[in-house]
Amino acid sequence: MARAKRTDRADARRRYRQTYEGAQDTVAAEDANEAVDPDQAPRRAAPTAGRPMGFTAAMRTAWHPPDIRADIAALPWLLRTRGFLVPLALVLVGIAAVIAAPTNTVAGMFFQLMVLPPAMAPIFVVGFFAKRASYLLGLIIAVVDLIGYTVFVYSVLPTISTDPISAAHQQELVLSALAVGPPSGLVFASGAAWYRRFLSYSSAQRARARTSGPQRGKAGRPARG
Repeated sequence: MARAKRTDRADARRRYRQTYEGAQDTVAAEDANEAVDPDQAPRRAAPTAGRPMGFTAAMRTAWHPPDIRADIAALPWLLRTRGFLVPLALVLVGIAAVIAAPTNTVAGMFFQLMVLPPAMAPIFVVGFFAKRASYLLGLIIAVVDLIGYTVFVYSVLPTISTDPISAAHQQELVLSALAVGPPSGLVFASGAAWYRRFLSYSSAQRARARTSGPQRGKAGRPARG
Protein backbone atom coordinates (compact mmCIF):
# COMPACT_ATOMS: atom_id res chain seq x y z
CA MET A 1 0.00 0.00 0.00
CA ALA A 2 2.91 2.39 0.71
CA ARG A 3 4.25 1.79 -2.77
CA ALA A 4 0.81 2.56 -4.24
CA LYS A 5 0.69 5.87 -2.31
CA ARG A 6 4.12 6.89 -3.61
CA THR A 7 3.11 5.97 -7.16
CA ASP A 8 -0.11 8.02 -6.98
CA ARG A 9 1.73 11.03 -5.60
CA ALA A 10 4.43 10.80 -8.28
CA ASP A 11 1.74 10.64 -10.96
CA ALA A 12 -0.02 13.67 -9.45
CA ARG A 13 3.20 15.67 -9.36
CA ARG A 14 3.93 14.74 -12.99
CA ARG A 15 0.43 15.82 -14.10
CA TYR A 16 0.84 19.12 -12.24
CA ARG A 17 4.17 19.83 -13.97
CA GLN A 18 2.62 19.06 -17.36
CA THR A 19 -0.32 21.38 -16.66
CA TYR A 20 1.97 24.19 -15.47
CA GLU A 21 4.33 23.89 -18.44
CA GLY A 22 1.39 23.84 -20.86
CA ALA A 23 0.03 27.11 -19.43
CA GLN A 24 3.46 28.74 -19.70
CA ASP A 25 3.81 27.56 -23.32
CA THR A 26 0.43 29.11 -24.13
CA VAL A 27 1.50 32.50 -22.79
CA ALA A 28 4.81 32.29 -24.64
CA ALA A 29 3.06 31.46 -27.91
CA GLU A 30 0.59 34.33 -27.57
CA ASP A 31 3.35 36.81 -26.77
CA ALA A 32 5.49 35.65 -29.69
CA ASN A 33 2.60 35.75 -32.17
CA GLU A 34 1.62 39.27 -31.18
CA ALA A 35 5.16 40.59 -31.08
CA VAL A 36 6.31 40.24 -34.68
CA ASP A 37 5.40 39.33 -38.18
CA PRO A 38 7.26 36.43 -39.88
CA ASP A 39 10.15 38.71 -40.95
CA GLN A 40 10.84 40.10 -37.48
CA ALA A 41 12.69 38.60 -34.52
CA PRO A 42 10.68 37.99 -31.29
CA ARG A 43 10.78 40.81 -28.78
CA ARG A 44 11.03 38.84 -25.55
CA ALA A 45 10.42 35.29 -24.45
CA ALA A 46 7.75 34.61 -21.86
CA PRO A 47 8.76 33.04 -18.54
CA THR A 48 9.75 29.41 -18.75
CA ALA A 49 8.50 26.69 -16.46
CA GLY A 50 9.45 27.11 -12.82
CA ARG A 51 7.76 28.54 -9.78
CA PRO A 52 4.27 29.95 -10.37
CA MET A 53 4.26 33.63 -11.30
CA GLY A 54 2.84 35.97 -8.69
CA PHE A 55 1.16 39.36 -9.06
CA THR A 56 4.38 41.36 -8.74
CA ALA A 57 6.25 39.04 -11.08
CA ALA A 58 3.50 39.42 -13.69
CA MET A 59 3.79 43.19 -13.44
CA ARG A 60 7.56 43.04 -13.98
CA THR A 61 7.37 40.50 -16.79
CA ALA A 62 4.73 42.55 -18.62
CA TRP A 63 7.24 45.40 -18.98
CA HIS A 64 9.09 45.09 -22.30
CA PRO A 65 11.97 47.54 -22.85
CA PRO A 66 11.61 49.14 -26.29
CA ASP A 67 13.80 47.97 -29.15
CA ILE A 68 13.68 51.24 -31.07
CA ARG A 69 15.67 50.13 -34.11
CA ALA A 70 13.63 46.95 -34.63
CA ASP A 71 10.37 48.80 -33.95
CA ILE A 72 11.16 51.42 -36.59
CA ALA A 73 12.03 48.67 -39.06
CA ALA A 74 8.66 47.03 -38.32
CA LEU A 75 6.63 50.18 -38.92
CA PRO A 76 5.81 49.51 -42.62
CA TRP A 77 3.77 46.41 -41.79
CA LEU A 78 2.53 47.75 -38.45
CA LEU A 79 0.91 50.70 -40.21
CA ARG A 80 -1.19 48.22 -42.21
CA THR A 81 -2.55 46.33 -39.20
CA ARG A 82 -6.02 46.82 -37.77
CA GLY A 83 -4.47 47.76 -34.43
CA PHE A 84 -3.34 50.99 -36.09
CA LEU A 85 -5.90 51.53 -38.86
CA VAL A 86 -8.95 51.39 -36.55
CA PRO A 87 -7.79 54.15 -34.15
CA LEU A 88 -6.57 56.19 -37.12
CA ALA A 89 -10.05 55.93 -38.64
CA LEU A 90 -11.60 57.06 -35.35
CA VAL A 91 -9.48 60.22 -35.38
CA LEU A 92 -10.18 60.97 -39.04
CA VAL A 93 -13.92 60.40 -38.65
CA GLY A 94 -13.97 62.70 -35.63
CA ILE A 95 -12.25 65.45 -37.61
CA ALA A 96 -14.51 64.97 -40.63
CA ALA A 97 -17.64 64.98 -38.45
CA VAL A 98 -16.92 68.32 -36.80
CA ILE A 99 -15.95 69.89 -40.14
CA ALA A 100 -19.10 68.63 -41.87
CA ALA A 101 -21.49 69.43 -39.01
CA PRO A 102 -19.77 71.86 -36.63
CA THR A 103 -22.95 72.67 -34.70
CA ASN A 104 -24.24 69.10 -34.42
CA THR A 105 -24.26 67.84 -30.82
CA VAL A 106 -23.38 64.24 -31.68
CA ALA A 107 -20.53 65.33 -33.95
CA GLY A 108 -19.22 67.62 -31.22
CA MET A 109 -19.27 64.82 -28.62
CA PHE A 110 -17.54 62.44 -30.99
CA PHE A 111 -14.91 65.09 -31.73
CA GLN A 112 -14.24 65.63 -28.04
CA LEU A 113 -13.84 61.90 -27.43
CA MET A 114 -11.74 61.02 -30.48
CA VAL A 115 -9.84 64.18 -31.39
CA LEU A 116 -9.64 66.74 -28.59
CA PRO A 117 -6.02 66.36 -27.35
CA PRO A 118 -5.09 64.04 -25.89
CA ALA A 119 -7.18 61.64 -27.99
CA MET A 120 -7.49 59.10 -25.20
CA ALA A 121 -9.82 56.59 -26.87
CA PRO A 122 -7.78 56.09 -30.09
CA ILE A 123 -4.50 56.09 -28.16
CA PHE A 124 -5.79 53.41 -25.79
CA VAL A 125 -7.07 51.31 -28.69
CA VAL A 126 -3.76 51.42 -30.55
CA GLY A 127 -1.84 50.61 -27.37
CA PHE A 128 -4.05 47.70 -26.42
CA PHE A 129 -4.22 46.06 -29.85
CA ALA A 130 -0.90 46.93 -31.48
CA LYS A 131 1.23 43.95 -32.49
CA ARG A 132 4.33 45.73 -31.19
CA ALA A 133 5.87 49.25 -31.00
CA SER A 134 2.73 50.57 -29.32
CA TYR A 135 4.57 53.71 -28.20
CA LEU A 136 5.50 54.62 -31.80
CA LEU A 137 2.00 53.95 -33.09
CA GLY A 138 0.53 55.96 -30.22
CA LEU A 139 2.86 58.84 -31.13
CA ILE A 140 1.76 58.70 -34.77
CA ILE A 141 -1.90 58.72 -33.77
CA ALA A 142 -1.23 61.72 -31.53
CA VAL A 143 0.53 63.61 -34.36
CA VAL A 144 -2.37 62.95 -36.76
CA ASP A 145 -4.74 64.06 -34.03
CA LEU A 146 -2.72 67.25 -33.52
CA ILE A 147 -2.93 68.06 -37.25
CA GLY A 148 -6.68 67.53 -37.22
CA TYR A 149 -7.08 69.66 -34.11
CA THR A 150 -5.06 72.45 -35.74
CA VAL A 151 -7.42 72.37 -38.72
CA PHE A 152 -10.33 72.62 -36.33
CA VAL A 153 -8.84 75.57 -34.43
CA TYR A 154 -8.14 77.65 -37.55
CA SER A 155 -11.04 76.60 -39.79
CA VAL A 156 -14.01 75.54 -37.64
CA LEU A 157 -13.62 77.21 -34.27
CA PRO A 158 -13.97 80.82 -35.59
CA THR A 159 -17.28 79.90 -37.27
CA ILE A 160 -18.91 78.36 -34.19
CA SER A 161 -17.52 80.61 -31.45
CA THR A 162 -19.80 83.38 -30.19
CA ASP A 163 -16.77 85.54 -29.40
CA PRO A 164 -14.04 86.57 -31.83
CA ILE A 165 -11.02 84.26 -31.78
CA SER A 166 -7.71 86.07 -32.04
CA ALA A 167 -4.68 84.61 -33.81
CA ALA A 168 -2.78 84.63 -30.52
CA HIS A 169 -5.49 82.55 -28.86
CA GLN A 170 -5.49 80.07 -31.76
CA GLN A 171 -1.74 79.73 -31.49
CA GLU A 172 -2.02 79.18 -27.75
CA LEU A 173 -4.54 76.38 -28.26
CA VAL A 174 -2.32 74.63 -30.80
CA LEU A 175 0.79 74.94 -28.63
CA SER A 176 -1.10 73.55 -25.65
CA ALA A 177 -2.23 70.59 -27.75
CA LEU A 178 1.36 70.09 -28.93
CA ALA A 179 2.59 69.95 -25.35
CA VAL A 180 -0.06 67.44 -24.29
CA GLY A 181 -0.84 65.28 -27.33
CA PRO A 182 2.40 63.57 -28.48
CA PRO A 183 3.70 62.81 -24.96
CA SER A 184 0.31 61.34 -24.08
CA GLY A 185 0.44 59.18 -27.20
CA LEU A 186 3.77 57.72 -26.11
CA VAL A 187 2.90 57.20 -22.45
CA PHE A 188 -0.70 56.00 -22.61
CA ALA A 189 -0.19 53.68 -25.59
CA SER A 190 2.76 52.07 -23.80
CA GLY A 191 0.69 51.76 -20.64
CA ALA A 192 -2.16 50.09 -22.52
CA ALA A 193 0.24 47.59 -24.09
CA TRP A 194 1.73 46.81 -20.66
CA TYR A 195 -1.74 46.32 -19.20
CA ARG A 196 -2.66 43.89 -22.00
CA ARG A 197 0.42 41.76 -21.33
CA PHE A 198 -0.18 41.91 -17.58
CA LEU A 199 -3.73 40.61 -18.06
CA SER A 200 -2.39 37.81 -20.26
CA TYR A 201 0.13 36.64 -17.65
CA SER A 202 -2.36 37.04 -14.80
CA SER A 203 -5.04 35.02 -16.59
CA ALA A 204 -2.51 32.27 -17.26
CA GLN A 205 -1.65 32.24 -13.55
CA ARG A 206 -5.33 31.95 -12.59
CA ALA A 207 -5.79 29.12 -15.09
CA ARG A 208 -2.86 27.25 -13.53
CA ALA A 209 -4.33 27.75 -10.06
CA ARG A 210 -7.69 26.32 -11.15
CA THR A 211 -6.17 23.30 -12.88
CA SER A 212 -3.54 22.55 -10.23
CA GLY A 213 -6.01 22.73 -7.34
CA PRO A 214 -7.79 19.43 -8.12
CA GLN A 215 -4.45 17.75 -8.84
CA ARG A 216 -3.06 18.73 -5.45
CA GLY A 217 -6.23 17.56 -3.73
CA LYS A 218 -6.06 14.25 -5.54
CA ALA A 219 -2.39 13.85 -4.63
CA GLY A 220 -3.23 14.35 -0.95
CA ARG A 221 -5.90 11.63 -0.82
CA PRO A 222 -4.68 8.25 0.50
CA ALA A 223 -4.78 5.36 -1.90
CA ARG A 224 -7.20 2.55 -1.26
CA GLY A 225 -6.33 -1.10 -1.07
